[in-house]
Amino acid sequence: MNALPENVKERFKYYEPDGRTFARFDPESPLPPEVEPTDRYEAHLGLQAIPTLPLLPSSVPVLNALLSRLVNVLGFRSMAGPLLQEWMPANLSRLQPDKFSDEYFVERRLNGFNPGKLNRVEGQEWQYAVHYKTGRYKTKPGGLLPEYSEARFILKDRALQVHSIDYSLKDQTIVCFPTDGQDWEDAKYYFRSAEYVFQEIQSHLGRTHMNMDQYAMAFYRNIDRNPIRELLLPHFEGLLNIDKKGASLIIGNTGFIPQASALDSDSVNAVLTEELTTLTYHWSPATQALPDPIDNNYFDPAALAMWELLEEYVAAFFSNNQPDIQANWDEVVAMSQDLVSHSILDPAIGTLEIKDEADLQKLCVYVIYHCTFFHSWVNNKQYEDGGDIEYTAIGLWDKDDPSYDPKLVQERHDNQVKLMWTLANVRYNPALESAPLPLKRLLWKHQDRISPGIPLDWIMMSINI
Repeated sequence: MNALPENVKERFKYYEPDGRTFARFDPESPLPPEVEPTDRYEAHLGLQAIPTLPLLPSSVPVLNALLSRLVNVLGFRSMAGPLLQEWMPANLSRLQPDKFSDEYFVERRLNGFNPGKLNRVEGQEWQYAVHYKTGRYKTKPGGLLPEYSEARFILKDRALQVHSIDYSLKDQTIVCFPTDGQDWEDAKYYFRSAEYVFQEIQSHLGRTHMNMDQYAMAFYRNIDRNPIRELLLPHFEGLLNIDKKGASLIIGNTGFIPQASALDSDSVNAVLTEELTTLTYHWSPATQALPDPIDNNYFDPAALAMWELLEEYVAAFFSNNQPDIQANWDEVVAMSQDLVSHSILDPAIGTLEIKDEADLQKLCVYVIYHCTFFHSWVNNKQYEDGGDIEYTAIGLWDKDDPSYDPKLVQERHDNQVKLMWTLANVRYNPALESAPLPLKRLLWKHQDRISPGIPLDWIMMSINI
């Protein structure tokens, strides 16, 4: 391999505004040529993104050349308002015989786009709960977002049943039960909206995109001769490019989440930053797997299977390349120093320091898991849950508030459906096609444990959308 260029740390520059922030590539810096998206990627994006053309950056020449012709011929620009939501392809909820049923509500908490949030509860009538706290964050005028919302579930005969929802809205505490008619349906809708906000900020943007950005930055700035470059490089393809675009498309004053949700941009950044203080590669899905067997819990078995096969895959790679990994350990030390010096991990949790080869293996498993399986789950399932405004909206608005603007609300809802469609359907470089043969074989070997939760061909190699 060639030595890293002398200016590599200038080209891969950390974002360092006044004040402490999470580690990421500086979105105001030009993207280094080696991480620019390929023409193949742009064409692939263009084929999937026709409905979202007005949302996409104008600086993508291949994409725009392709889309402008298709839009002129097919007339997609005329899709607006209620017709857009009506004409968009059906999502999972729209195909349900009863998308508002309590059974479907339970199933989506287990296997939907925000998995791994159920917690065991002791000493209550219910055995599991999911809790979201938003009251400490600022909402926009007219926004309806519970200050807190907790859904509770009873475990009975290897199945979860919803028990109640406890939430606070406009400083009023409300507890609703399945027998409460429309009040119960409202409680579920408010809960789904709060869940959506936290899915986008914490699980999707935080735990995958920005979390992986800090590892990618330390990797690109320091790893060249060490064989882990070969192991990790395919899983970082597209990450810095999409995160740079996401600085304005998803977050920031004009980003999707602050525009479409009830949270303002400062609150979105606060939730995101808080999430990143909790994330460390000294983690595994076993720490959050439900302790009880639940028949339709498909996420936990899939997550555990993916983690186990990646441990096997990474261990074999290290065994085959151990001498060269140790011979180039100085690069790992430099990578570790970058990780530690830019990390905002809560010191009470630990450190991102790579102390030895065992740590490096853990880090590689953690990175590949999040760049492949976990991002594919929380990203590719977004249209399933967020592609139907009737079922869930990331932003709810009070019609009695003086600031209520039905046209603006319609635009927000349209943008939600369009963006969820694009994010869920750009499936570039599926692992079954692009992964090294040993990883492909392990995926097929564990298909029976993974595919009930997510189809194998939905698992992408990297976070590129």
